[in-house]
Amino acid sequence: MSDPTEVALTYEVEQKFAEAMPTRTLLMSEASTWLRDICEQEDLDVPHLDSHALPQRIEAVAIAETWCILVNGVAPTQHTILHELAHLSCANKGHGKEFRTQLVSYIRRYISLEHAALLHSLFVNAQLSVEPFSATR
Repeated sequence: MSDPTEVALTYEVEQKFAEAMPTRTLLMSEASTWLRDICEQEDLDVPHLDSHALPQRIEAVAIAETWCILVNGVAPTQHTILHELAHLSCANKGHGKEFRTQLVSYIRRYISLEHAALLHSLFVNAQLSVEPFSATR
């Protein structure tokens, strides 16, 4: 289980990241195709992706038991999809070092080097542990 302070700080950093360097908003059909392509490249089972009425403050949720991602609304961002996929692909389902490292890695591979470098630096500046950043794929 993640430390509540660490979780809150991780979300705070990701909000700063999203404001400074937004990612594309995808229609659900685009998001499903993009997620399937990523999972094929990562050798992961493709999670079911669906829109669901979630509390307003929650953009999305990953549910490991049913291997699905539920998004609030019909147009998730790439960042949101990768955030939830990082939860599913990590052994530790929380918001710790493994999760942050996986998220930065996905951002690097599927969005851009610049996005990943910024997110990594924001985590480091907030004193959140994350594996060293690599500019190579």
